[in-house]
Amino acid sequence: MLHHKLYVLPLALAALFFLLPLHGLAATVEYSSGTHHYVIGNPVNAGDSAGMGGQDDPNAIVQNANASGNTVTVTGGMVNWVISGGYYYTKTFDNPVANNNRVDITNFTGGENLLVFGGAAWSMANTSGITVTTTGNSVNVGGGRFKNIFGGFASSSHGVALSGGNRVHVTGANAELISGGEAHSRGTEAIATGNEAIVIDSTVTNDIYGGYAFASSGIARAVGNSVILSGGEVSCDIYGGFSGTRVGGWATGNSVTISGAPNLANSRLYGGIVRNGTDPLVVRAGDAFSGNTLNMETTGLTVRGLYNFQNINFYLPSSLAAGDTALTTTEEARLSENSDGTGRKATINVGVAGGAAPLKNGDHVVLIDAETLTGTPANSTVNSQGVTLRYNFDILTQGNKLLATVTSSSVNPQAKALSEGFIGGMAMTLQGADLAAGKGMESAVQASSGAGENVLAGFGSLSGGSLRFNTGSHVDMRSLSLLTGLAWGVDCTLGRFTAGPFFEYGNGSYNTANSFSNAADVDGNGNTHYLGGGLLARMDFTPTGPGHFYTEASGRAGSIHNKYDSSDLRDATGREAEYDSDTPYYGLHLGAGYIWNITDAARLDLYGKYFWTRQSGDSIRLSTGDPIDFDDVYSSRLRFGSRFAYLVNEYVSPYAGVAWEHEFDGKARASTNGYSMQAPSMRGDTGIGELGLLLKPSQTLPLSFDLGVQGYTGKREGVTGSLQARWEF
Repeated sequence: MLHHKLYVLPLALAALFFLLPLHGLAATVEYSSGTHHYVIGNPVNAGDSAGMGGQDDPNAIVQNANASGNTVTVTGGMVNWVISGGYYYTKTFDNPVANNNRVDITNFTGGENLLVFGGAAWSMANTSGITVTTTGNSVNVGGGRFKNIFGGFASSSHGVALSGGNRVHVTGANAELISGGEAHSRGTEAIATGNEAIVIDSTVTNDIYGGYAFASSGIARAVGNSVILSGGEVSCDIYGGFSGTRVGGWATGNSVTISGAPNLANSRLYGGIVRNGTDPLVVRAGDAFSGNTLNMETTGLTVRGLYNFQNINFYLPSSLAAGDTALTTTEEARLSENSDGTGRKATINVGVAGGAAPLKNGDHVVLIDAETLTGTPANSTVNSQGVTLRYNFDILTQGNKLLATVTSSSVNPQAKALSEGFIGGMAMTLQGADLAAGKGMESAVQASSGAGENVLAGFGSLSGGSLRFNTGSHVDMRSLSLLTGLAWGVDCTLGRFTAGPFFEYGNGSYNTANSFSNAADVDGNGNTHYLGGGLLARMDFTPTGPGHFYTEASGRAGSIHNKYDSSDLRDATGREAEYDSDTPYYGLHLGAGYIWNITDAARLDLYGKYFWTRQSGDSIRLSTGDPIDFDDVYSSRLRFGSRFAYLVNEYVSPYAGVAWEHEFDGKARASTNGYSMQAPSMRGDTGIGELGLLLKPSQTLPLSFDLGVQGYTGKREGVTGSLQARWEF
C-alpha cells in the first residue's frame, strides 16, 4: 500500500480519552498480567507513581497532558487496542507535545488489532497556529503480534504536525505496518525527519516507513529518515521516506539498509516517494530523489522493484565470488530520477567485505539483474575491500543487468596507519631498553657497591614521559616504565663485577597521525604494555690513569600487548578498523666507556652503546575482516655520549649529558592479501640531552635519590623523566 489511512484513528481514540492538562510529570508503567484495552504511560495525578495502565472504563481516564518522559514496560498479559508511552489529545488551542517516551515490549503475545506508539499527540483545534510535536520517542519490541507500530505519531487538524528523531526497533515480531515516525496534517505542513525503523527477523505485511508525512492541503516533508532491515519476511513495500500531498512534497536524504537474507520477493524499495498525483512515481511538485541512499549489505536478494535512490551502495559479503548476483528485481530497477530514464543518475558504489578473497582484474559482479532496467548510472566514487584494498570498476549496463568489472586493484594508502599502530608497540619496548641500559644499570651498580661483596641487593628505577616518534608520519607516546631486580657484586683481579636479574613492566598510550597526498588524513589511538625480564651485567675495571674503563651488557625478553583503533579508517558499512596483538619481544645491549676523574669533585663519563631489539610479527584480522600480516620489527641503534657530574658536597651532585643516536632500521613492514603496505620507519638520528641531580637528604639516613630529565630531538622528540630511590642496608 502507498498510503495508510490512519487519520481516522484520532477520532476513534477521542471517544475514549478526555484530557485536563497537568504539566511536569512523568511515570513508569510496568504491565505484566490481566486483559485490558489500553496501557498508557501518562501519570493520572500529581502524586501518582504509576500511569493509566489497565483502564477499561473510558470515563475513569482523566484527561492528562503529562505525555512526555514516560516509560511503559510490557512483559505479559493482554492489551486489546493501544499501548502508548505518552498520549496527548486536545480540542483546545494549546500545542500538544509527546516527547521522549519509551515503550519496551518483551515476551508478549499482543493482538492483531493492537496499536503501539512511542509517543502520540493529536490536535483537533480549528486553527492554523497549532503545532503538534512528537520527538525522541522509542519503541522496542521483542516478539509478539501487532497491527501497527509507530515510534512517534503527530496529527494536526489545521496546523503543523512534526514527528522527528523517533525510533522503532522490532525483533522477531509480526506486524502489518511499522513506521519510525509519522506526521499528519490537514493544514499547513507535515514534517517527518530523522526517524528510524529497525526491523530484524520479523514478518511485516503492510508497508515499512522510516518517516511518513501526509498533508492533505499543505506541504509534506519526509527528510533524513531511515529503514534498517535484516532477515525475516516482508511482503509489502519499504520506504525510506514517504510524502503524501496535493501541493508540494519532499522525500529526500532518506536511507534503506538491508542485510542478512530477508524474503523480499513481494516488496518494492523506495528511497523516497512523493505522492501528489494519480501516478505515485510521478512527482508533480517537489523532490523524491536527492540524497536517498540504498545500502545493500547482502547478495542473492530478490525484490519486485527499486526506485528513487540517488546513491546505491553495494557491500558484498565475505562469501562473494566472481559472477555472483547481488540483487534481482522481478519488475523495474530505476537508476534515474525520472521514469523515462532522464534526469539525475544514480551513483553506484561497491564495497567488499574485508574477509573476502580479493577480486582479480577482469572479475565481474552482477549488481542488479532486472526485468526492466531504466536509466544508466553515474560514475562510482568509492570502491573498496574492507579498509585495505581499493578497486577500479567499470560499472556498466548490459541489457537489463548492471555489472561491475574490476579493471585494477591496489592497496589503500591509508592502511599505513595500521602499521603505525604496530610500531607503537616497538616504541614502548625501546623505552624499556633505554631504562635497562641507563638508570637500571646505574641503580644495580650502586646497590651492589653499597651492599658489599657477594650480597644480593635490591635495585629499581622508574621512567616516564611523552615522546614523538617521527616515522614518516608520527606516533605520540605517553608511557611509564618500571624496572626492579636483585644485584650481586664481587671484587676480582680485573676490577668490580656486577650482575643481576630484573623484572620490567611498561604501560603507555599513543596517538598516530598520517597525512596522504591522495587520500584523507588518518588518526588513530592505541594502548600498549609489556611485561618481561632479563639479566644485566657490568665490569668496572681497575683504574687506568685518571679514571677507569667499563663494559656492560643486558638481555631482555617478554611479551607486548598492543591494541589499536582508528575512527578515520572505516569500511563501506562504517565499521571502524581495530585490532589486538600479542607478540614476544627480545633485546640486548652492549656498552663500553671510560670514567675520567677530572678532579676529586668532577668526573666525565664517555661511552658508546649498541641496542638491538626485535618485536616478533603477527597475523591478525581487523574488526572489518581484513587479514594483516605484520613482519618482525627490528631496531638497531648506536649511541655515543658523555655525562659530566660534579660533587657539590656530600648531599648534592648535579650532572648533565649529551648524546647522539642513530637508528639503522626500525621499519614496520606489513601486507594484506599478498599486497605490501606502506611501511613507517624510525630510521634516522636523534639528539639527546639530560640534566639530573643526585640527592642525599641526610647523612644519618641511608637514603638517596636520583632525579633526571631527558630531552630528545630528531627522530624522537619530547621529554622523559626518571627517578631512582636507593636505600642502603
